[in-house]
Amino acid sequence: MALDPLQPFSSQLPVRVRFGDGVAGELPAVLESLGAGRPIAFVDAAVARLPAVTAALPAGTTLRVVAAGEPTIASVDAAGEDVAGHDAVVAIGGGSVLDTAKGARLVATAGGSIRRFAWPGEPEPVPPPGIPLVTLPTTAGTGSEVTGGVVMVDPERELKCGAASPHNRAQDCLVDPRLTHSLPPAPSLYGGLDVLAQAIGAIVAATRTPVADALALESLRLVRDALPAVVADGADAGARSRMACASLLAGFAMNLSEAGTDHSLGHALGVRHGIPHGLSVALVLAESMEHDRLAVPGCFERIADALGAPADGSADGTRAVRAVRALLAAVGCPTLSAQGVTGADVEPLAEVAQRAWIPVEPGPWTPEDIAGAYRRALAIEHRAAPEEERHAGAA
Repeated sequence: MALDPLQPFSSQLPVRVRFGDGVAGELPAVLESLGAGRPIAFVDAAVARLPAVTAALPAGTTLRVVAAGEPTIASVDAAGEDVAGHDAVVAIGGGSVLDTAKGARLVATAGGSIRRFAWPGEPEPVPPPGIPLVTLPTTAGTGSEVTGGVVMVDPERELKCGAASPHNRAQDCLVDPRLTHSLPPAPSLYGGLDVLAQAIGAIVAATRTPVADALALESLRLVRDALPAVVADGADAGARSRMACASLLAGFAMNLSEAGTDHSLGHALGVRHGIPHGLSVALVLAESMEHDRLAVPGCFERIADALGAPADGSADGTRAVRAVRALLAAVGCPTLSAQGVTGADVEPLAEVAQRAWIPVEPGPWTPEDIAGAYRRALAIEHRAAPEEERHAGAA
């Protein structure tokens, strides 16, 4: 039987990565190798108190504490003004801190507001960076430590927007799993759910590539065991290390592909209801998968295998959906209705999702499909336990 040829693709992953316990201590040497003598470090308030962080910052570093919450266009523009006079940017924190730092460097390089580089709309091309960026993630979640995206809230348009370009990527990334050990249970869970969603999205997006597949599938294999272990015991060093690696791999996979439709749906939940990213995409993940599997069932079969779903004779991707529902139940993911969202919110949510839709879905989504995904998520009153899911799938 003749096989279909692979579609053309391009691949570039230029971020230098050091991974392992203790690599945060290499930050001074990395900055020296970049010729940086006047760095500015963006951190959140909790990270600023970590001894491992303060010890790693070289003398003379300007410390800029980023306010809690997701960055906005205004907050990124303000951060860009702080970069003036420095010759390197360091970002130590979760996705919001990393995105703030990436955006601040862009603003410092290009001048003006980051709004002109942001989608949706007709963004200007992002220029090459003027100074280097070094990232140190303290969560296993967004993968922002290696991606070229800067995701922000635009309150004026009531949507999430972003500036995306390879020029936004860091020059160096130090992934020290020890920096995630003190992360509280809720952000540990939400970050892990984001990794799960991003890996799945990279595999099924219309922009998928074989290289992204390989990275994302390995990310899923790590997540399936490590996320439940982290939720059960945040001090489990092995699980923390695996989740940090899974986040890194999913971030690289997104660089080569994209996020999934769950992100388009989840972003609207974040904007309108203030639901943290990670949780917001997980609340609609299985529902988006139910729709997308119809377009690319083979992709979902690979996802099912990576998540360890047993073979059942089907080939339509339903195994992957059941496996994800079981994993969401196992880690205690809340339901959409528990977040205060009601049926009256569906149409406004669908409208916001459509205005900031990430156009890489594997098959068409109509406005009715989008609203239907929210309604199906709202209909879930509790997450079925894994054993219940298995019996339901066999029925």
